[in-house]
Amino acid sequence: MFKKIPRGLKRLNSNQGHFENGPPIIVNSLPKSGTHLLMQVAAVLPAARNYGSFIAQYPSLTLKRRNQIQIDTMVGRIVPNEVLGAHLGHSKETTEAFRQKNALHLFIWRDPRDVVISEAYYLAKMNRWHAMHQIFARLKNPQDRIRLAIEGDGTERYPPAAVRFGEYSNWLSDPTCSALRYEELIDPDLRSRPLQRIAAAYEKAGGKVANREGLVQEMIEAIDPRKSHTFNKGGKDRWRNEMSESNLQLFMDQFSNDKFLEKCTD
Repeated sequence: MFKKIPRGLKRLNSNQGHFENGPPIIVNSLPKSGTHLLMQVAAVLPAARNYGSFIAQYPSLTLKRRNQIQIDTMVGRIVPNEVLGAHLGHSKETTEAFRQKNALHLFIWRDPRDVVISEAYYLAKMNRWHAMHQIFARLKNPQDRIRLAIEGDGTERYPPAAVRFGEYSNWLSDPTCSALRYEELIDPDLRSRPLQRIAAAYEKAGGKVANREGLVQEMIEAIDPRKSHTFNKGGKDRWRNEMSESNLQLFMDQFSNDKFLEKCTD
């Protein structure tokens, strides 16, 4: 709450030149794909400041979809150098709203099989204020929860996973954003390259970096998934041990043309 005051004051005193020299950093993702991990990385970019803002296409309390006018209004409130999280599906209007703010758009994605596993646990055990919590919590068998996360509940509020995830998949091929894979960021042997890309993209957007290698090292040191309030087990390939054969088949039938899954097998 208190962070809104300095954010509001900064918005009143900002002009386009401030955005060109101090690009906001938008950390966007499909839910349960590593948002907080990438926020840890983005927070160490020079001059970055977190005011506690978050933009969700589907607020968890209601799951009622925000329209484009509402999204544009929320993006319009972003201030220079602000780092904030988001769950926003792809659209040319949202892309344009980001462009007008000269925002550095970072999109993190994860193997959708692990997203389903993580979401099923999160909705049953962790987020008591989510519109789907009680439905998931009533299911005592973990495989029943996973099946629900795959199939949805038969309503527009919580459609099948392929529909939910599909709204985000075009970010993978959108040249205006930097798409980063969760599995690479958690791997000490692989994370340097994507972090280098973040530093380069930040500089391209107008951010000032005195020492790129030093910045990358700071980002590496900032990564600690356990500090996230939504952290459960993390890791990769959990689905191999935690998804039943029948649920895996159900998933594969539904995701036969999914861009996220296709990227996982490249």
